[in-house]
Amino acid sequence: MFQMLRSRKIMFFLAPGAVLLLVLAAMLTFWKPFGAHAAGSLKLYVGHTAGNNTSCASPGFTSVQAAVNAANTGNVVYLCGTTPYSEQVIITKAITLTGDTGATIAAPSPFPSTPLTSLPPQFTTDNLFVPQAIVFVWGAGANATIKNLTITGVMPGNGGCAEDEYGVLVIDGAKAAINNDKILNIQDSNSSLYGCQFGVAVQIGRQYWPTANFASYVTEDFVGHAIIKNTTVAGYQKNGITVDGPGTTASLTWNIVNGAGRNNGNLFSPIIGQNGIEIGRGAAAKIEYNTVTGNSYTGPAPASAGGILVFGGACGDTPVTPLTTNTQIDNNTLTNNDVGLYISNLIVDTNNNCALPTTPTNIQMYRNKITNSAVSNIGGTNLFNIGGGYQAGISDEGNADRITSNNICGVGYTPVLNPPPYLSQIDVVATNPLIKGNTFCSTSQVVNVAPTQVAQGTHLHRGASPYK
Repeated sequence: MFQMLRSRKIMFFLAPGAVLLLVLAAMLTFWKPFGAHAAGSLKLYVGHTAGNNTSCASPGFTSVQAAVNAANTGNVVYLCGTTPYSEQVIITKAITLTGDTGATIAAPSPFPSTPLTSLPPQFTTDNLFVPQAIVFVWGAGANATIKNLTITGVMPGNGGCAEDEYGVLVIDGAKAAINNDKILNIQDSNSSLYGCQFGVAVQIGRQYWPTANFASYVTEDFVGHAIIKNTTVAGYQKNGITVDGPGTTASLTWNIVNGAGRNNGNLFSPIIGQNGIEIGRGAAAKIEYNTVTGNSYTGPAPASAGGILVFGGACGDTPVTPLTTNTQIDNNTLTNNDVGLYISNLIVDTNNNCALPTTPTNIQMYRNKITNSAVSNIGGTNLFNIGGGYQAGISDEGNADRITSNNICGVGYTPVLNPPPYLSQIDVVATNPLIKGNTFCSTSQVVNVAPTQVAQGTHLHRGASPYK
């Protein structure tokens, strides 16, 4: 069926795994200290009435930020009750932030003007735009454990698209262990702005940052590090979880990331291409056992939404962006996303065309379960920049990427005789890919995936819509 859609040839080889093993070993070494605060640490109780800080019956603080400010290294800031604490919380030290079941930090409205003295110095020296971030973790001294909390919008915004909105933001060398949390509704309060490219539930690191007037982006290379597990992310405007920039690292396991879906009564699907998990611009990540659903774009613009998006390289992203290499994606469940695994590492060649990278990117994709029950994308462009709708279980542009033992099912990924829309179980434009042992569903029968193909680099483009 694939050969009826395009005429390409493919080359298979087994890429060396040594580089990936070294990178993952280094990442695991780095992650080990997360959350390693002293046992029996002092608890600072936060409630809605002040007492003697002996328990939730007599809390010592009525503000989360006041307790964080008073905390010493290794202390626990404990939120009492289920009535939300409507405030921004900025963390620059090694503490634990937790609380009762249902304890919530909510976006304040109006959102306060964060003083520049409370932010990384680059916000002053480089005149950067100040974001709205409900929980903001920054600085090399920050090692925050955030667990068993709900962090929620809706975000009040500033009335325009020149805005940055986050549930949790981790930058400037900070570390965060985010465990068993709910991060919800990181979207603007103004539905007419749902097409604006902001609203990220969790942002770890960021290479580029807008100036105060949003006229340009400055290369800041803000690095962040995170372990995120057993956490539910939903109601985001643009991205669920974003891991961005060279030097940034993350481990994402057993999380649930729910996009807006196709027909649930909200306005997101027709006007913005969401991404569940985005790894980009040279960040390093391991993504396993997550469930990512409902990242579906139904509007007419040339865009497709991604369940898990991995991208890098200078094609369509200025200034020059590093390739994103050695990302491991395994044992995830991806349901009703336009593109389940959306891999796009592209450089710019000497003719100023987007082209395949000349060095291995080594993206590992194995044992993922990818399904889509409907054909809904009408605007996306395929890997040859031909429009009319694009959906694929796996879409890969790279060098020496490995696609093995994935299971891909559903009419949303079953090729049609007369496209558009362009539908594929596995769609590959790549150098030396390894594609082996994948299966897809055809009615009730599971069969081997047909060979995929390779195209000329001068026709390539970046079809994904990453968050900058």
